[in-house]
Amino acid sequence: MKHRYTILLLLILAGIFAPVTTMAYDFEVGKLYYNITSVSDLTVEVTYRDKNFNGTTLYSGDILIPNVVKYGNRTFYVVAIGANAFNNCGALKSVRVGNGVKSIGSNAFFNCRRLTNIDLPLSVETIDDCAFCNCDGLTHVNVGNGCVSIGTEAFRGCSSLMQVRLGNSLRIIGNNAFQYCSNLRNISFPSTLEHIGHNAFHNCQRLPSVNLPSGLLTIGNSAFEECLSLSSLSVGRSLQSIGNSAFESCAKLTGVRLPATLKTIGSSAFEGCLRLDNLVLPDSLLSIGGSAFENCTALDAIVIPNSVTSIGSSLMRGCRSLRSVVIGDHVTSIGQSSFSNCTQLESVVIGRNVSYIGSFAFDNCNKVTRIELLCETPPAVGYDNFSNLQFTMVDLYIPVNCKSRYKVAFMWEKFAFIYESNEKKSQD
Repeated sequence: MKHRYTILLLLILAGIFAPVTTMAYDFEVGKLYYNITSVSDLTVEVTYRDKNFNGTTLYSGDILIPNVVKYGNRTFYVVAIGANAFNNCGALKSVRVGNGVKSIGSNAFFNCRRLTNIDLPLSVETIDDCAFCNCDGLTHVNVGNGCVSIGTEAFRGCSSLMQVRLGNSLRIIGNNAFQYCSNLRNISFPSTLEHIGHNAFHNCQRLPSVNLPSGLLTIGNSAFEECLSLSSLSVGRSLQSIGNSAFESCAKLTGVRLPATLKTIGSSAFEGCLRLDNLVLPDSLLSIGGSAFENCTALDAIVIPNSVTSIGSSLMRGCRSLRSVVIGDHVTSIGQSSFSNCTQLESVVIGRNVSYIGSFAFDNCNKVTRIELLCETPPAVGYDNFSNLQFTMVDLYIPVNCKSRYKVAFMWEKFAFIYESNEKKSQD
């Protein structure tokens, strides 16, 4: 507020306008209201009229925001659309933005439900939080090559938005940026993109495919959750992290090729991807969250690489088509219910450093016929593990000179047929 009064005083002394205003703007030209952002640089932003903004009947129809505006004996450069400038302008239909505008402020076009078209020039560098939130008349958006970031909820709830073109300088898509854009069908991601925020495309139910760029580093929590039409996913070669529930309930998603740079897969990242039938986990992977692949009912095999140290709870619970599991040598613990209700599971290989298998980890896996343990010390086993398993129908393979340990260890002593690795060759 002190800053604005200083500007007004300077303008009064410069003779640009009279020293009386109770409005939110500094001057009006051509039915647009402006605030001066810099006296020395002669820059302005488009703003609202009333001190407590209420744009329900103020701006309407088709609006042209110029590159420059003349007032008094000065020419000002229009460099921004200010926060709340067109907030709740329900009769606004289209906006053409001048080439000098660099930023679009928070809530600038919030709830402009009849806005069908907006052209964003190359000069726009930032689109702030909720800038176009609930503009459910928008169908197409072209973000110019100058834009580096799209703010939180920038286009949230634009339910008619079908196509988005993102410019070649974009680095960040903020949290919830396109959430509930339920008609979004096409979006192009530039190679410069590094981060997709939490819930960025959550519930974009008609988005059929996503081609993520090579420079992308992180995918936030629930970024593509409940994208029910998503069947094709291409992941760039630099990706390091997939957040919690990032692709949860993408029921049509099939194969995913994960890059050799990936380090973390969050909890429930692919939970409920019912058609996911091809998955190769890279050797770079360090951690996999609980329920990451729960109820991926089409997966038939999984290899946990040696780089992973722990397996979260319910990792592959309910994967009804899973037949084969291989757990890497650096895994030290298998979480509770990790493979429970994998009713078709037949073969399990457990790495040499596993020391604990959580309760219910292999509950209701009653078709298992072969378990190979590479660990010399029998892993401790939690409550009600291997329930419903017919121990007389399973071959248990263990390292050489370890049979005496397994014969007396809790749970492992139930297996009728235990073979050491030197015996295994003669049995197979």
